[in-house]
Amino acid sequence: MKIAVTPFSVSSIERLAKEGSDIFILGNDKYANRLVYSFSTMEITDAKNIISTLGKELYINLNIMVHNSDLIDVEKFLNFIKELGVDGIIFGDLGIYMIAKRLEIETKLIYNPETLNTNYYDTHFWNKKGIKGLTISKEITLEDINEICLKKKTEISIIGHGHLNMFHSRRPLIENFFKYTKEEYEKFINNRNLRIVEEIRNEAYPIFQDLHGTHIFREKALESYQEIRLLRDCVDVFIIDGIFKDTNYLIETVGNYKALLHMKESNDKAKIFSKLYERDHDSGFLYKKTVYDKY
Repeated sequence: MKIAVTPFSVSSIERLAKEGSDIFILGNDKYANRLVYSFSTMEITDAKNIISTLGKELYINLNIMVHNSDLIDVEKFLNFIKELGVDGIIFGDLGIYMIAKRLEIETKLIYNPETLNTNYYDTHFWNKKGIKGLTISKEITLEDINEICLKKKTEISIIGHGHLNMFHSRRPLIENFFKYTKEEYEKFINNRNLRIVEEIRNEAYPIFQDLHGTHIFREKALESYQEIRLLRDCVDVFIIDGIFKDTNYLIETVGNYKALLHMKESNDKAKIFSKLYERDHDSGFLYKKTVYDKY
C-alpha cells in the first residue's frame, strides 16, 4: 500500500516524504475541484523535480466537469502534464479520457467519479480501457471495499482519511445568499471557515464556493486507524486529504498511519489514535450503508 497526500505547498513535500508519503496529489483550480491549494504550472514543475529526486510519485487532480468551452484548455493542460511526465492523472469526466487517449497517456489515468465505483465490475471495465486505476466510492462499507479488492482487475485507491464531499452544485450559492441579503460577498468566496446548519439537524457542515460552484462536506472527517491493517492487504493507494486542515496535520496523520503499518501488533495504538481524533472524526460509511443505499 502507498500513502498519497494533498500537500499545501511545494516546500512541505520533503517533510511529508520523510514522514512516509509515497504519492503527492496536486492540482490547479482551473482544472480541479476541492483542492487544498491551487498550484501554478511553475509550482507543479518545481514539485515534480523535488518528488522525482525523492523517488516518490506525482499525481495531478483533473476532476472538473468538462464543458465544450473547456476542451481546448484541458487539452493544453494535459499536454503540459504529458511533457512533465507525471505518474497519475485523477479524472471524473469521460471527455478527459478521450483526450488522454488521443495523446496516448490513458495509462496514467485514475478514474474517480466520487460515488459511482461501487462494484468489482467497474475495475474489469476500466482495465479493458487500459487506464492506471480507479478510486472506490467514498460511501461504501469496508465489507464492500474488501470484496471489490479481492476481485479487482486494476489498481485500487480509496480516500481513507479526511473530509468527504457530499454535495456539489455549479450554482454560486454562497454568493447568491449574500446578494439576497444585500451584503458584500467577496470575502466569503473560497473561505474555508464557513459552516451550514440544517434546522432539523444539530450538525455544522463545512461549505465553500470556488470557481466551479458550491461544495458541502460531512461534518466529521473520516479516519481509518483501526482499519488500515485490513486495507493494506488489498488497497493499492490510501489517500489522506488535508482539506480544511494544514501541513502540520498532514505530517502528523501520515506519521500515525506509517507507524501503524510498521508495527507487529497495532490494535491498541490504533484505538488510541481513534480516541484522540473522535471529537471531529469518525469511521464514515465503513460500517454503515449510506441512507441512499436502503433498497
